[in-house]
Amino acid sequence: MLVCAVQLGAALAGWLVVQLGRTDEYGRPPYAPLGLLCVCVFGPPLLLFLGAVHTALMTMPSDLVAQALARRAKGALWQWRCAAPVVIGAAYAAALAAAGAPFLSCWAAITASAALPLLCVARFRRGEERRGRPYSLGEVLFRVLPAGLLLTVAVAVACGGALHTGVIGDYAPPRPSKEAMAGVWASEDGPAEVVLRADGGAVLTAMPYDGWEREGRCDGTGTWSYAAGAVEFDVAGEDCQVGAWTVGGTAERPELYVLFGDPDAGDVRILVQQAAP
Repeated sequence: MLVCAVQLGAALAGWLVVQLGRTDEYGRPPYAPLGLLCVCVFGPPLLLFLGAVHTALMTMPSDLVAQALARRAKGALWQWRCAAPVVIGAAYAAALAAAGAPFLSCWAAITASAALPLLCVARFRRGEERRGRPYSLGEVLFRVLPAGLLLTVAVAVACGGALHTGVIGDYAPPRPSKEAMAGVWASEDGPAEVVLRADGGAVLTAMPYDGWEREGRCDGTGTWSYAAGAVEFDVAGEDCQVGAWTVGGTAERPELYVLFGDPDAGDVRILVQQAAP
């Protein structure tokens, strides 16, 4: 159970390093201080609980099946310990695949999750056979926790290095040409819409803008320009402070977005290109 919790903790540490090292596709950090505090406070007991669940569903069944097969069939115990999680993992993966998850990815992840716990079970049992008595809880903790700390640090450093060197890439927004930007852009959650004409004209309908005290909506006409991955609007009328919208999304589904409020946790307004020019 401890080893299962430790490997989950190492995976969580690596994921946090990657997430803290980059922003989301709208330029916001993917975390909040309160969220990090919750991870630190509730993470350890949750990891222990998940370690117990993994032990009951994967490690113990794999070990018991391997021991039973080693007594009744040919082959060494270590061979059956390698085979048992593959078969049990396939059964769990099939259940997840029935719910829509990819079978091969789930199978590989579930099977790999049993490797380190089973290896440690075998290592402790060999030690108990040499000693002639079982390990106490304190002895198990003394051996597992320092090794788990080293594993967590190693995973965090490896993920940080992969992020720094570009092996784990950050989000890169598309950079369409100005000609490709012309067309109809509309919100999927409301009436906002803007038509970017190829001649530089713009027609705005319920276009949102940050009115400081409250969010405003703008209807009108004007012009637009495109540079450095952003569309700048110049709308007739002093009440339409639409400003610049940044290009985001993907090359297959480009978006225009603007962030209102706190840059760290503001509200994003998104327009999706509906039709090519």
